[in-house]
Amino acid sequence: MSTAFNVNNKSAIISAIILGTIGVLSFIVQPGLVQGFVTELGLDEIQANNLAFAEMIGVAIATIAITFLSRVMNWRHLLSIALIISVLGNLLSGFIANAETLKLVRFFAGIGEGGVIGLSFTFIGLTAKPERNLAFYLAALLSYGALGLWVMPTAFSTIGLNGIFIIWAVLTALALLTVKYVPTGSDSREEPSPSAAQLGIGFLGFALLGILVYNIAIGVAWANLFLIGMSIKPDEQSIANALLLAQFIAIPGALLAALMSDKLGRWLPLIIGILGGAAFILLLMTKPEYSVFVIAVGGFNFMWNMALPFILAAVNDMDKKSRMVT
Repeated sequence: MSTAFNVNNKSAIISAIILGTIGVLSFIVQPGLVQGFVTELGLDEIQANNLAFAEMIGVAIATIAITFLSRVMNWRHLLSIALIISVLGNLLSGFIANAETLKLVRFFAGIGEGGVIGLSFTFIGLTAKPERNLAFYLAALLSYGALGLWVMPTAFSTIGLNGIFIIWAVLTALALLTVKYVPTGSDSREEPSPSAAQLGIGFLGFALLGILVYNIAIGVAWANLFLIGMSIKPDEQSIANALLLAQFIAIPGALLAALMSDKLGRWLPLIIGILGGAAFILLLMTKPEYSVFVIAVGGFNFMWNMALPFILAAVNDMDKKSRMVT
């Protein structure tokens, strides 16, 4: 069944993009979510970050587990299990107000999300044009993120934090409809990328360490952008508007990766994206005016999402079975 499956079918690529977006429903709007933990649950900033941290630990553990489980289990079965765990985690989150209990439930939800994220990236990594398809994936999730961050203040005042979790549960449940369109195993790849090479374990470990450091920096900055903005201008809708703009600015950054991959190669855009992102984080550390905050978060998001397809495509070429990208 898997050998007859074409990972380059439009249905397979679109399903992978949908699943990738479903996997990051909470992460891509995490600045607003962390702010919601503060305003809706009455937590302080450290407690709010701990809640986000618990979910991300679940994501991390799941992606590591998926790396091994994907070698011995049907990918569609794994994906279905991950989606169901995520549905249950989000659904339970909608009925819990206690911070300590919610932390455990968000950790549980993160396990499901991590499975979906790891597998969806792997699906895209198997395609003939991973940079292009990763760019399209980023454009889709950034569009969702822009809308989500913009409406979050209104959502908190109408349906509340609980309502948001329940909506996420429903959307994740609907994603089960895409499972039949994704590959069942790594042998669905017709042939490795022409630039793929099977690198040694030492080099692969060093590469993963570098990506871990980069993602820690990106993740900590991203999760706290709303709180940083509120310290500059204490108006939730103004900060939501700034993050909305930042998400729209990031979309051409992601699409630029698709356009540049054949013309500029991989390394120059990657270096510009990483160093540029660092420069905009430094700009945020100067406690700027609101207008500079808008420029900084927009530039940070642009650089991050321009670099990410090149980073993932480079990782994808480090082994011939797309295990590294998982």
